[in-house]
Amino acid sequence: MPAIFEKINITLKTYCKAYKFLKQQYSPERIKQIQNEKLTRLIKYSYENIKYYREIFDANSIKPKDIRTIDDLQKIPILTKKELRHQSWDFLPKHLPPCRVSRTSGSTGQPLCLFSDTNSRINNSAAVIRYRKQLGINLLGSDILTLLKTENDPPKPPHWTFLQGVHKTYYINPYSQTLADIDYAARTITKLKNPAIIAITPAIKALAYKIKDSKLPPLKPSAVLTTGECLSKKVRNLLEETFNIKVTDIYACNEAGDIAWQCLAGQHYHINAENCIVEIIKDNQPAKTGHSGEVVITNLNRFAMPIIRYKNGDLAKLTNQKCPCGCQLPLISEIIGRTGEDILLTSGKTVPWNQLKSYMTHQKIRQFQIVQNEDAAITVNFTTESDADIPKIKTLLKSRFRSALGPKIHPKFIAVKNIPPAPNGKTKLVISKYKHHDNQYGA
Repeated sequence: MPAIFEKINITLKTYCKAYKFLKQQYSPERIKQIQNEKLTRLIKYSYENIKYYREIFDANSIKPKDIRTIDDLQKIPILTKKELRHQSWDFLPKHLPPCRVSRTSGSTGQPLCLFSDTNSRINNSAAVIRYRKQLGINLLGSDILTLLKTENDPPKPPHWTFLQGVHKTYYINPYSQTLADIDYAARTITKLKNPAIIAITPAIKALAYKIKDSKLPPLKPSAVLTTGECLSKKVRNLLEETFNIKVTDIYACNEAGDIAWQCLAGQHYHINAENCIVEIIKDNQPAKTGHSGEVVITNLNRFAMPIIRYKNGDLAKLTNQKCPCGCQLPLISEIIGRTGEDILLTSGKTVPWNQLKSYMTHQKIRQFQIVQNEDAAITVNFTTESDADIPKIKTLLKSRFRSALGPKIHPKFIAVKNIPPAPNGKTKLVISKYKHHDNQYGA
């Protein structure tokens, strides 16, 4: 029974916090004041209780009183995933409060265990309720349709959820080809009138293609919220055409929670600034507003495992523009995506992953994955629309790749039926397993 009462207590506190978030439209000045107050408390706590930060601060002659504002954060060295993974126990306090353990998706190769205390969960869930309300998902009674991440994910029965609103959540598998799963998905879609679709981007994309190919019936959702992977213009257009509704993207990561969200009035992302500080860094310096750089995040509410100035591997841009919706939260103008794996040729030349990605742009290509094996050979797998001229596409791709790789490199272009996602539900666009050795130069 005490566990049930604790869940009820956390839920009620979350709803109260969400009510404040919805009612109080803070000015930019007040938002910065809140951030600075939370930052001061977090820094003091981390120095006194967390081994990693005490050692980092002492090594750099930093005292807690030196960090009072967002601008002061630049004095603290940036935290990387490697440090967080290999020194994870050094981020935990001696007296660990009640918390929940989760794992990152492992999109960079190795997952990471994270500890979230009640305070961070309440604040994050309140921010979720706020943006869901703005996007038309009411606190009470909305049906949620969530998509399983891979073909092999075990089925989940519908159930009620409470922490981020009282909703009934349904699950279907957009990847499965079995008649039973397709039939269940079709019956669920037909049963639900106007559910809100909330899932990772690749899964919603897979659902859209199944509807487009008439393998599942049409669906008219009340909202479509994508997350987990950069939402490209092509995929956004596909989803908006399929579901006849404006798609909104949620930017989140396990290390910092829900960071930012798109509203229905524009394309920019509202930062949940009461919960986190977002910096954009280029060459270890703050990037100019409007210029792209690496995302560095400070979670202001997590004390079980403080995350301060964490570089999560994403690229983005900030903006000083105001959103037409009137919300005063600071804005990210664009989420560019992850810093992907580049292709390293035997000659020593590096081909950036985003350059290769651009070569795969074609209206008939649905999905692709570029793989460089241990021997440096490159294979390009891709799926197409049913009416695609595959030989013509291969000829075009060979021409494009030749300009980047040179005449001596001959990638294999293979049209496949599908490219299954990784266990985390995501699909890496470029994978390089090749390790260059100095004695190979000139090959």
